Amino acid sequence: MELVTPKKTDFYFLPLGGSGEIGMNLNLYGHDGQWLIVDCGITFGDIDHPSVDIVLPDISSIEKHTDKISGLILTHAHEDHIGAVHYLWPYLKCPIYATKFAAEVLKFKFRENNIDINDDELEINIIETDTIFSVGVFDIEVINMTHSILEPTGLLISTKVGTLFHTGDWKIDFNPQIGKAIDKKRLKELEKKNILAMVCDSTNIFVKGNSGSEEEVIDKLREEIRESKNRVFVTTFASNIMRLKTIVSIGHSLGRKIAFAGRSMHRMLEIANNCGYLSDLPPLIKEKDINKVAKKDILIICTGSQGEPRGALNRIANGDHQKISLNKGDKVIFSSRVIPGNEKYISRLQNKISDKGAEIVLSSQDIKIHVSGHPARDELEQMYNWVKPNALIAVHGETRHLNAHAEFAKQHQIKNAIPAKNGSMFAITDKLIKLIGEVESGRLVIDGNYIINRNSEVLKTRHKMMYNGVINIVLFLNKENMFLSKPSIFVDGVVDKNIDENPEEFLMEIIMSQVREIEKIDSTNKSKITEELVSELKRKIKSKFLKKPLINLKIEVIEKKRAYV
Repeated sequence: MELVTPKKTDFYFLPLGGSGEIGMNLNLYGHDGQWLIVDCGITFGDIDHPSVDIVLPDISSIEKHTDKISGLILTHAHEDHIGAVHYLWPYLKCPIYATKFAAEVLKFKFRENNIDINDDELEINIIETDTIFSVGVFDIEVINMTHSILEPTGLLISTKVGTLFHTGDWKIDFNPQIGKAIDKKRLKELEKKNILAMVCDSTNIFVKGNSGSEEEVIDKLREEIRESKNRVFVTTFASNIMRLKTIVSIGHSLGRKIAFAGRSMHRMLEIANNCGYLSDLPPLIKEKDINKVAKKDILIICTGSQGEPRGALNRIANGDHQKISLNKGDKVIFSSRVIPGNEKYISRLQNKISDKGAEIVLSSQDIKIHVSGHPARDELEQMYNWVKPNALIAVHGETRHLNAHAEFAKQHQIKNAIPAKNGSMFAITDKLIKLIGEVESGRLVIDGNYIINRNSEVLKTRHKMMYNGVINIVLFLNKENMFLSKPSIFVDGVVDKNIDENPEEFLMEIIMSQVREIEKIDSTNKSKITEELVSELKRKIKSKFLKKPLINLKIEVIEKKRAYV
């Protein structure tokens, strides 16, 4: 169905990303002729599209209705909530609302991608927690939450139909180390506001108990760092400023000099500092001066906890970093979790670290050096009890997460609980949540300087070439379809030439066996030659090599009467 224009009596919810997957969050709320966007994030390439690095939500369903978009609100600065804005804003051109930290991260992205932040059309409004403002027909209250990044927010979205609570990413933490604790007082007051629905984070629905406070990692991190007599490396997420501060404070208290490694780490530190955070950090050691400090006196905090090829830790483990080396007896602490899909990359990285003779420390129940930024089951139950929503819409998770969250909510007195799905439009009332239709949704990908559909022919072709190889053939014919010379044949990635010494010769035999058949084809129908010859090549290649390579066949017609055969 096409995106509808909501009436005064309508209150719609429409996820276009993040419901049925981890990452790429983009949600819309509709009321009284307008649409409000909440978050606009990315995800990363998967095993089905290995040539793709960045994936965006498909906004084609709303692109034709930009005049009805009242604004875009960002709940926080993680990539899966903010990372697509600089790619998609030129198509939306709506006002943006974000906290100071998220706004600074966004401005950096705009500048990095040559978008003028002083453009008259680019309106970035700074919002603060505990405030109420209007975006078109929507009244928004910003509620302070806690998460693994600075300034995470939940949104109370009010219309003439009623009020809904969008949690954003959250956990319950009363001592997050930087910033305010989760606003328990205000959340408990929502019980009195008759919340029509709570749109809620489902990431950790399979985790029992609590996610844990940021302060809980301090003791074990201190213990692990104190025990080492050599260099200590700690890798974590660059955006987790609270964790970075904790690690710096521990290292400094143990008499170690502190150095940071990794471009994104330095960028986040700079942005946090510009926003008034981390002003009390001790003097830092520059990367170029690390080797001047005794091994027992240095602590290096670096990017690369997910095994990213260009992450600092991977370059250090590979021996490719110009200024930092990893040696036998050093300790590498992973103060992070494994993001689904990154298992292989992390395993490879840890094997390289182990091969260097360094010790690896991972978070576990006994060694708690990382806590999640998402709510476990006890926290979800606590939030239900505080807010007491009429209904729950499970978002931010794969299908299995959303289904489990909906069932969990039903077990805890929220009878009207549903799993969201990208493209599904729901009508929200004080009595029920009703599915009213499906709009177009999907994925776009960044391909060089272009944004293309994930099902684009260019990606299909690239995928086929990657796994089956490519064969390029040029035939030189006269107007009567007679061969004027041997075909030119180029074979790449189809078969190891050490196994089959001359695949070109095999293909040549197939082509030359078809010469007489080709001559019989109507001389004006060159496409018929291509069709029949490619069909024969595919059949013979599959039989011999068990491959389906991409075959490009071009016919060059030359004004020459004498035939080759």
